[in-house]
Amino acid sequence: MRVAVDANTVLSGLFFSGNERRLLLAALRGAVGLVVAEDTVEEVYEVIGETFRDHADLPGALDLLDAILASVELVPRRAYAEGLAPWARRLRDPSDAPLLACAEAVHADGVVSGDRDVLELREPRGLAIYRTREVLNRLR
Repeated sequence: MRVAVDANTVLSGLFFSGNERRLLLAALRGAVGLVVAEDTVEEVYEVIGETFRDHADLPGALDLLDAILASVELVPRRAYAEGLAPWARRLRDPSDAPLLACAEAVHADGVVSGDRDVLELREPRGLAIYRTREVLNRLR
């Protein structure tokens, strides 16, 4: 299974125990393929700098992020740039467009997000929309 993940999923997995952490660790084990858009990586680093810069677990989270980024499929913006505008027009929050444009461009099996705006889409253009726990259940 190959799924695109949003920044909130990555950040939750880095800084908190729970399903998102289990998903990141499953990706490190090779149990699931994670697809990460260039925009998502930028957003993750931006939020870490703004929100988590003083977090007690920052060193460990950055080490985990390095390992994750070395093991996932990183997708450069140029690979999904053409899909950004069409997705932005369809979404209530245009900042979610990179996730969906990236997933569509690389023919991922779906996207993982807890974002209500994304979850409301219900399999747009053939993309399955999963919550983290749904992906974890499929891996069992």
